[in-house]
Amino acid sequence: MCQEILKSINELAELKLLCKKKADLLNHFQSCKSLELEKIWTCLHKILEEHICPEKLNYDEANSTLLFKEENDRQYLLTCISFVLTYMQHLETVEKKRKYTQMEESFQALFYKLTEKAREKAREKAREKAREKAREKAREKAREKAREKARERVSERVSEKKEEKNMLSRWALPQKGANGQSQNKPPPVFFMERLLDRDISKLKKYKDFCKYIKWGVSERTTDSFYVLCSYALNLPKFYENPDGKAFLSYVWSQSESIAFHLFNKFVHNTVILPYDNITHYSQVIYSTWKNCPDDMRATLEMQIQYLVHFALKCPIKVAARFRSLLSIFHTNKGDTNINRLIFKIYDPLIWRNLMSPNWKIRFNATCIFQHIFPVVDPCVKSVNYLQEMEKAYSALFELSEDGNACVLQAAAKCICYVLNELWEIINEEKRITLLDVVINKLLRGKHDNVKNEVIIGLHEMAKNKKMNQHFLHLFNRIKHLINDKCLRVRKNFVHLIIQLNNHMNIDFFNQIDYNDLVKRITKDFFTFNIQCCVKKLSCMKQENHEKINNNEICDFLKMSSNLITHSIWICDIKEQAKKCINLLNEYPALMICVSKFSTNWKLTDRYKLASVLFEITNAKLREDENSSLLMEESSYVDWCNNTRGNITIKERKGKEETDSIIGYKIWNDPNLNRKYVRYSSLLICVANFLKPKNEEEMELCGSEEIQDFLKLHFAENYFLNSINTAMQPFYFKLLKYLNLNHDDYLVIHKYGRKELNSLYTLKNEHTCYNFIIPLFYKWGLLNAFVKKHMQFLNVSIEFIFSQIDTNAKGTPDNIAAPPPNVGENASLGGDSGDGSAGDSDCSGDGERGCKRRRTTQPEKQAVDTMDGVMWKESKTKDMHINNEKELNALIFLSLIVKKKKYHHMMFKGFPQIVYNFTYKFSFFLFYIFEKISLNEFVLPPHFISPYYEEKEKHMDIIELVLYDKKKIKGYMYLYISFFYFFNSFSTQNKLPYEWDILIQNVAKSIKLISSIKFKNEMEIITMNMQDREARNRDGDFSGTTEQRSKWTSHIFSILHLITYFLDMVEYAVAMKKLTIDDADFNEFVKNIFLFCKCYQIVCEDIEESQKVYCKTWRRISTFLLFILNFDYYEKRTETKLMILNTFFLFTCETIPMKYIEEIMKRYTSVIKQKEILYNFLQNFHKNNVVIHYMKEGQINNIKSAIDIVLTQRDKAKK
Repeated sequence: MCQEILKSINELAELKLLCKKKADLLNHFQSCKSLELEKIWTCLHKILEEHICPEKLNYDEANSTLLFKEENDRQYLLTCISFVLTYMQHLETVEKKRKYTQMEESFQALFYKLTEKAREKAREKAREKAREKAREKAREKAREKAREKARERVSERVSEKKEEKNMLSRWALPQKGANGQSQNKPPPVFFMERLLDRDISKLKKYKDFCKYIKWGVSERTTDSFYVLCSYALNLPKFYENPDGKAFLSYVWSQSESIAFHLFNKFVHNTVILPYDNITHYSQVIYSTWKNCPDDMRATLEMQIQYLVHFALKCPIKVAARFRSLLSIFHTNKGDTNINRLIFKIYDPLIWRNLMSPNWKIRFNATCIFQHIFPVVDPCVKSVNYLQEMEKAYSALFELSEDGNACVLQAAAKCICYVLNELWEIINEEKRITLLDVVINKLLRGKHDNVKNEVIIGLHEMAKNKKMNQHFLHLFNRIKHLINDKCLRVRKNFVHLIIQLNNHMNIDFFNQIDYNDLVKRITKDFFTFNIQCCVKKLSCMKQENHEKINNNEICDFLKMSSNLITHSIWICDIKEQAKKCINLLNEYPALMICVSKFSTNWKLTDRYKLASVLFEITNAKLREDENSSLLMEESSYVDWCNNTRGNITIKERKGKEETDSIIGYKIWNDPNLNRKYVRYSSLLICVANFLKPKNEEEMELCGSEEIQDFLKLHFAENYFLNSINTAMQPFYFKLLKYLNLNHDDYLVIHKYGRKELNSLYTLKNEHTCYNFIIPLFYKWGLLNAFVKKHMQFLNVSIEFIFSQIDTNAKGTPDNIAAPPPNVGENASLGGDSGDGSAGDSDCSGDGERGCKRRRTTQPEKQAVDTMDGVMWKESKTKDMHINNEKELNALIFLSLIVKKKKYHHMMFKGFPQIVYNFTYKFSFFLFYIFEKISLNEFVLPPHFISPYYEEKEKHMDIIELVLYDKKKIKGYMYLYISFFYFFNSFSTQNKLPYEWDILIQNVAKSIKLISSIKFKNEMEIITMNMQDREARNRDGDFSGTTEQRSKWTSHIFSILHLITYFLDMVEYAVAMKKLTIDDADFNEFVKNIFLFCKCYQIVCEDIEESQKVYCKTWRRISTFLLFILNFDYYEKRTETKLMILNTFFLFTCETIPMKYIEEIMKRYTSVIKQKEILYNFLQNFHKNNVVIHYMKEGQINNIKSAIDIVLTQRDKAKK
């Protein structure tokens, strides 16, 4: 090691390389002995003295500084310092171990030498600071003198003369920079640079500089000035300033040489310039042409003609930039000179390009033709003028026959623009002909972009009052467009109708087919709501499909609602309510849409209508025939039993489960169900009317007048009577916009607290999420609930995490037991203040259980047998309460994390608990997967076959801590949600949390799941489930019910953990936090299917096992579709097919045929190398008979799906 260092010291390059490898150098120092180190320092000292000897240094008298003559000597000194600093770091490490520092004498000598150089450098810096202060004082004095001179100036003329004189006197002298050195720049360039950097407004004074430039002569002064002027075109602050534009246009018009120099830069910048800045360039070229002398006009016109060529021949997006550049000439074509210029430049080009075989050139020419129409010589006689006009009209008609959709769109825009701008000039015959082309040809074509462009053109034409009468005759010919399949066409057409209504005071809405419009609006309203509910990952690249823009749907629904309500608001309040109820009876979804999206109703008018509708709803619901809608749940059950005795218990339970999921009742009586929909929709409409649409309305809602109106017309007893009834969710929807008095507030608060504390029943999630939680958020009470549930979640995760150590030590404890009761800190409703009374409804037994648990061991032994039994029962009951609290906390926090506006409560208030939960649950999952993968997963053989020995029936299983599927779902949902949202939150707020280790846990967990090995794997795969069912019926598996239940629960929990873990994998991959290069997803998928197969073998309930299998199959299919869409697999077709093959092998005959076909279509779109895919499918189709364990139905289903794909391939070839 010592010899290597000694060799490296002699050469600068090797020494630099050695210092860069800092870790290796520290290891070298650690391995060297003291004698070796002394030899190194002695050698380095000698070499350093050679590099810093006086002969190799220069003394700068002006700055009193020593400077190296050669750069290598200076670099060697710096590298030597780096080398010594690394050794000092080594000494610091040794000092921590030995508690003292020992430095070799030779190293001390070298160190002192370097320290001396450092002191010289410090003194040099001090001298430099002193010099800088002196220079600053001198500059300050110079500024003061300049100010004095400025005060002495008498007039602007005198100052200009002085500046000109100074400029001429400096012409022959070189200019000096800040360091006093000569810059050798010509005076015009020097002054121009100052102006570019400082004050552009002085440019007018310096136009005289141009007379000193020798135009067209290549010399230093001229070339520098040219470059500087072209550089000014890059500076927005220069060409955006009017003085800057005037100076550029003046310079441009001085000579052909500078004109072409600027023109080349001008064209180049136009292509890359921000689009908004093109207008400034346009003003420069226009000003140059307008003010240029006669001898330069031909040059300028030739350059403008070049720009026209670019606008015609360039690609569409680039051509649009040049059109924008020339637009200033088009908009000022009323000027005679500009008309002559347009005719002179465009006439030789435009007609030929309008008939070009290239559709892009035709498109560009049509866009220009729109603004320069009709391209007629202003000096032509009247007879020839009519002929030229006829030529222009013929061009319009020919463009309307074009076969390209983009050119047709440009032609439609052109015709509408010409009609709108030249309506009074065009004769009647041509007007009718052009309108017929627009209405009968362009609007009835198959291209949506053309129809949309025509409607936009008609919208502009509707602003012309002289054309309004023609719309009375045209409307019947275009009204069918309101039901067009294209969303943009419908949206713009509704906008056109609203504008016509406003301008002409005629209700065009009455001329529209109302039923078709209602169907279209209702369909779009449902599409809008579905799109709002669908969560899509931006990285998904599934099969090509039409992307639905929800913002455009929203705009269409707003305008359509305003169109419908236009006829409602012209009536009095009673008539308005009558029309709304009639509309709701026929089309409830449409009325909800109207109340939600309409924007042409004032807030006070909406509130008046809402109060009337609320009063009508309350009156109708209290009629005898509708009284069941306001019955409490217990009364409703009794009423159902009395009126419908034929409802079985199973049907009632199924109905209750459905009610809890979808959030509303399904009535058996169709008439009653219809009334339920009617009045619930009416209350939703009232809530939409009360909701403020913008910030102004929000401020108005807080006024005293509005609040008094709400208290008067929205009586609170209606809301109290609706509690625990079918109409309660809809009444509670109104409470977000109302304020209650104190007594009624307490009643609803108590009810809401009870509902939030009973989420574990899984019956009121919809009510809590949509109504109670927003209500508590408005009242400011939600934070207390979040705090208590977060504390209990922290206790729960600590208990789960502690089981890892318990299991690792082999402690014989009840692993599946719930976490201990933590007393007041874990109460869900609050211990004091807000929500303190909430736990009295549901946790009283928990307090007693807690007290009993504090009983000491001697006291337990002293109680009699009966007391012992009672104590065990209370403990079991208390554990059950804790399970309910745990599940309640998981569900409540899952609801909170769904809405972004609640995140700050958790993430700002409890960041440590959120990260602690995410961190520890990540390690818990890693621990579980590691335990499963350590050994082969052994399914008791007697489950596979009854012929295995009895002694193999007793086998140990891995304790998983979590077995309840509801808890697994809750924990996994919170784990993934916290990981996703809190990671983003901590990154934005720069919170110091470590995330890399959690990402590594995900990657390791994927590998662990992929590495699981199954004993008797082939027997598990090939086991015939029908034979197992037959043996089970014959009683061959008697005496194993307890074992079956135990293994069913165990495998079901593993399967649940892995399938929910797929969500975490998708998130990590989608956010590019995890690479999939090393992941073996073929084995990963195979092992999930094997666990599913094991569950089918062990589970006694055949129907339940089939449900689990189908659910797992669908989840894996979506997971694979997601994973295989990534670029990593784009060129790995064989890997894709291998995974697809595994997926086919585990696709049983119970999977419906339509699901297999759907998956096959998606996979076909994912795999780009089609021929390899089709060859694989053909081979699988032919050779799958050899796979003897595949069922006949399974083979037939896959064959049918493959046949469909291959048939589509053959059709595509034809």
